[in-house]
Amino acid sequence: MKRLLIFFSLLAGYASYAQETLSPLSSNPRLYYSSPQYLRSIRNQHKQSVIVQNGTLLIESDTLSLPFIDDFSYNTLKPFHYDQYIYDTIYRAYGPCDSAMNVKVDTVRLSVVQSYTYSFNTVLKQLDSFPTQGTVYHYYPQTGTDCFYHLADSITLYPLWYHYSFDSATGVAFRPVLDSLAPDTLITYAALLYKSKMPAYTKWIDNYANHNYTCPYLPPTIGVATLDGLNEFGRPYNNTSPTSYGQADFLTSKPLDLSTYGDVDSVYLSFFYEPRGFCDYPNYPDSLCLEFFNGYTSQWDRVWSTHGFATAPPFPDTFHQVIMRIPSTIVPTQNYFYDGFQFRFTNYATLAGNNDHWHIDYVRLDQHRSVTDTAISDIAFQYEFPSILKNFSEMPAWQYDSTELADSLTLYVANLDQDQAIHNPPATSYSIVANELYPATQPVYFTTSSFNAGLENTLLLFPSNDYLISPGPFDSLVVNSKATINVPNILLTNDTISHTQTLTNTYAYDDGTAERAYGLRNLGLKKFAYEFNLREPDTIVGYQVLFTNIDVNVSNLVFVYNVWDSIKLTTITFVDSPVYISTNQLPLYVDSTSGFTTYKMDPPRPVNRRFYFGWSQTDERDLQIGYDVNSTRGFKHMFIYTNADGIWKPTNIQTPGSPMIRILMRHSSQVATDIKDPATAAIKAYPNPTTGLIRFDLPDAQSSYQVELYSTMGQLCYKQTLDQSDAIDIRSLTAGIYLLRITDSHSGISYQNKIVKTATE
Repeated sequence: MKRLLIFFSLLAGYASYAQETLSPLSSNPRLYYSSPQYLRSIRNQHKQSVIVQNGTLLIESDTLSLPFIDDFSYNTLKPFHYDQYIYDTIYRAYGPCDSAMNVKVDTVRLSVVQSYTYSFNTVLKQLDSFPTQGTVYHYYPQTGTDCFYHLADSITLYPLWYHYSFDSATGVAFRPVLDSLAPDTLITYAALLYKSKMPAYTKWIDNYANHNYTCPYLPPTIGVATLDGLNEFGRPYNNTSPTSYGQADFLTSKPLDLSTYGDVDSVYLSFFYEPRGFCDYPNYPDSLCLEFFNGYTSQWDRVWSTHGFATAPPFPDTFHQVIMRIPSTIVPTQNYFYDGFQFRFTNYATLAGNNDHWHIDYVRLDQHRSVTDTAISDIAFQYEFPSILKNFSEMPAWQYDSTELADSLTLYVANLDQDQAIHNPPATSYSIVANELYPATQPVYFTTSSFNAGLENTLLLFPSNDYLISPGPFDSLVVNSKATINVPNILLTNDTISHTQTLTNTYAYDDGTAERAYGLRNLGLKKFAYEFNLREPDTIVGYQVLFTNIDVNVSNLVFVYNVWDSIKLTTITFVDSPVYISTNQLPLYVDSTSGFTTYKMDPPRPVNRRFYFGWSQTDERDLQIGYDVNSTRGFKHMFIYTNADGIWKPTNIQTPGSPMIRILMRHSSQVATDIKDPATAAIKAYPNPTTGLIRFDLPDAQSSYQVELYSTMGQLCYKQTLDQSDAIDIRSLTAGIYLLRITDSHSGISYQNKIVKTATE
């Protein structure tokens, strides 16, 4: 069987002249810009029924039952809008519970008896007194994880009683002295706490690990949880030093009820792990650890660990399965069989960047198992359904014809029952179906077949030969492809994969996710050119670039964008003349989609069937553009120029991949639409495609938003104001592609995206 082999070898040594670089990422723009800043995860805390977030939010967590299974085939680590689930409040709570739950507290000195305010009556020449308003404080004496549900008593406290001396003629107060007759107390309390509930369908209480489909090499099933050196927002835990090191990510389970289990039940936890994959290998002493929360000591016990590599390991890596028994309860040292047991994965890594990767897959906790119970009755896909295009991952619809379809696509399938896969691979049926959703609604391809499910399997399809797509030209084209394994499994979520190929106005070689960082560095003039070959001349209206923050701050690195008609490789006498030179630019780490920064080309620039887009810089530091190693479509179109060589030449990078630069086009027949300048806040619209309901992640919950949908001909088809709701229903609209425009009523900033409306089921 053909295996998926992509070898990683970085260029060694740095000369004094300009050269290309390929580096581990030190940030993850996709995470950073898709995670609202106010949704902080629960960090490094164990609570059975209540979890404290930001010191003010009490999140109730349900307790799970066995079996616990998660193969990360879909994202179970996403942050939750806990503020939408608030159902109660607690005012001015004090006592041991505050400390036990690590809530945010204030300290104030108050009077335990009624106090008064005084003023001097200048008419009557005497003091007047007025009682102060008391405030009620609530006492929570317990220290358990449900201590805020055990209110003992309430007391009323008053502002302190101050004694003043007054001038009998003017009434002016002087010499304020604390009156000894006013008994006082120093109280530490939580001013305001909110009660919220964690959704019942969740399995994990934090989202520091990064859910992804692209970093692992041949995972047991599609999707993994990756632990690295970045926080939940895709930024380094500590970028003050490139050598900063320590505990980084956590992946913590919800509480589980093990109170009815014991040694006789043989409760085992198993999981798969892989170092590096397609990303960065963990060095020694980087490590991956598994910990159990001890119900007796209230501490995390380390029960398993593995460390990184002293030298670069050969590629490829493989997944290893670990299976271990939940230890016996031994008082007074350990207790794991209780209601509220939790386990967690954590890693120790360099905290300065997106490096030292560990991938976790197929976590399974259940009873009646043994140390040899490593077989899993599951036949599953290992990767997402790929793009059906041959030369690009995305392209403008009007540039498409049938020659752009991929000659062949490979779908990877694994059988996790090793003994069965080796000795008696079962006949397994599967189906692949593709439908055009726009501009027509019609079938494109269908097949059903079977294979004998060995350890690793490949399913092939041939879009260029088999897909029947209606002839163009199109303003937009949407085709959905779906593959399904038809076999009973322990999990069904990994049996189906799909891909919606949306062709609108974008040329892209990458798949949208960066695994490495590409750049040029060292002295002299340096240029990078990305070749684009079109079927017919067109017009550039903008471009998108995914920047990755590196260890050295390059936010002040000056460069310019260029467009060339020709670069004439290996011709020393050739002096390139860009047909477009931008103004001086700095890296921009903002945008509304996946970390890409969007630029408007004003005025739009006509280009021939072949053109080159890139940048020029004299700064010796790396600019660092995202580099996608899972899509290699752009690799043969990478060219560089350095003063040392004095010529244009193909890339020297040895690791195939695609720099993450995209070009936005506009056909002459299209209605012109503005491309907004980068905004500092993002709006996500999902699901997309949709049958009718669209939900939004809004950056400012207190603002109102105007939602408009336009047809591809520029006609307004839908308009609504979002106030309290974060969703709209467009089932009344016909199937097609619409331009979505959302305007913040307070700031006036507009956001744009394309929405695919499919037929209502």
